[in-house]
Amino acid sequence: MADKRNQDSGERKFRNRSDKYRSERKTRSTRSTGSANRRSSSREAGNRSPLSLTEEERREYRRRKARIKKRREAVRNVRILFACVALVFVFLVFKAFAGIFHFIEKSRTEQKGSIETIVESESPEESLAETVEESLAETAESASEDNGLVLSGGRYIDPSKPMVALTFDDGPDVQVDSILMDELEKVNGRATFFVVGQRVEKFPEDIKNTVERGHEVANHSYDHDIHLSKKGVDYIRNEFDKTDQAVMNAAGVSPALVRLPGGNYSADVKTAVSKPLIFWSIDTEDWRSRDAEKTKQSVLTQVKDGDIVLMHALYLSTAEACKAIIPELTARGYQLVTVSEMIRFRGQDVAGGNGIQYKHFPPVAPAETQASVAETTASVSQVPASTASSNTSSTKSSETKAKSSTESSKSNKSSTESSSSKKSTKSSTESTKESTKSTKESTTASTAPSTAERNPATAAPETSALAPANMNGAIDAEDPQ
Repeated sequence: MADKRNQDSGERKFRNRSDKYRSERKTRSTRSTGSANRRSSSREAGNRSPLSLTEEERREYRRRKARIKKRREAVRNVRILFACVALVFVFLVFKAFAGIFHFIEKSRTEQKGSIETIVESESPEESLAETVEESLAETAESASEDNGLVLSGGRYIDPSKPMVALTFDDGPDVQVDSILMDELEKVNGRATFFVVGQRVEKFPEDIKNTVERGHEVANHSYDHDIHLSKKGVDYIRNEFDKTDQAVMNAAGVSPALVRLPGGNYSADVKTAVSKPLIFWSIDTEDWRSRDAEKTKQSVLTQVKDGDIVLMHALYLSTAEACKAIIPELTARGYQLVTVSEMIRFRGQDVAGGNGIQYKHFPPVAPAETQASVAETTASVSQVPASTASSNTSSTKSSETKAKSSTESSKSNKSSTESSSSKKSTKSSTESTKESTKSTKESTTASTAPSTAERNPATAAPETSALAPANMNGAIDAEDPQ
């Protein structure tokens, strides 16, 4: 019985569960069918035209459209508001940067104005310092002039002391020229560079630097043709004219002197070249040996006052030799000058187109020595006694003037303690210079005829009036040896 009851109870439970499941399933199906019906009805209502809708559906449709329209207007208004806010923000940022930039510019302007004010306030002191420097320079210059020194090439030269002219051919060469000019600068020396036109066009800055440092640039033809003298007047003239123009373009100066390639001379050269021709008295032959020691010895064993030394600005061996030559010449008391400076300080009347190449400029002999030379020359060449006596009397009169002027200068020096001592000293110095000048002129006049008669080959018609010292420094260009 128990088993039967248990079996019946189990069956009842199963039936109850089954009934419950069926009812739940039926409910779900009813719900799904209702929702599907509602969706289909709403879809059908949406697809239907407003005319087929009921009044309630129409009102609902209008409300829906109004809500959509409001939503769209709200979105548009939000976008417009955002754009306005963005524009305002950009404008404010721009104004901020503009204000910062204006502030910086204003501060810079104020700072610049303050600096200019300070500079203006300091300018009187600077002008005073410049005035003091100028006055000191003038004082030094006047003192050097009183001592017989002459300002030339940025330094002072004593015309009474020995001089040597170093000349360098075939340049420019940047490396060698730099070494040479640096060594000369150490002793306040200057040199003459005979340059080739083709190389000037290649190294114009070197030529400009050479001129700025006080050295002389001279003409050595355009392409250094060793047979230039045989090429005709027009060709020769064109060679030197092109070099002159190249130097003018590079440094703004025109060469005053000419050196022929190899020193070779001809009648065509005399016609074509109107500038003074410069030869040499010492040929180092540095181009042949390329040996610094040989170059040094060739100069130091031969050098004397008034020499023109020939070297070449193409070889480092020459530059090395000059590192020893330049200080040694200075130690021996020689002043290193350009050829033009030597011509000037030795009182030379040098000219071109006269068949003469000038090889050296020895010092002018004193008045007494010149007078004795004139007397000896007159006796040898059988000059009439009246001429000799007149020359001697003129020389003696000039000596008498020189002595009287010297005595007057001594008397003026004794009164230097008074307030007007400077003026009296200057006047005595001027009188001494005038008397010395008259002595030189009288001596020159007395010796010129005898020199011309003694050496007629070197006294060309164009230079027959040159002083004897000029003829000592000149050679016959047609026979340079």
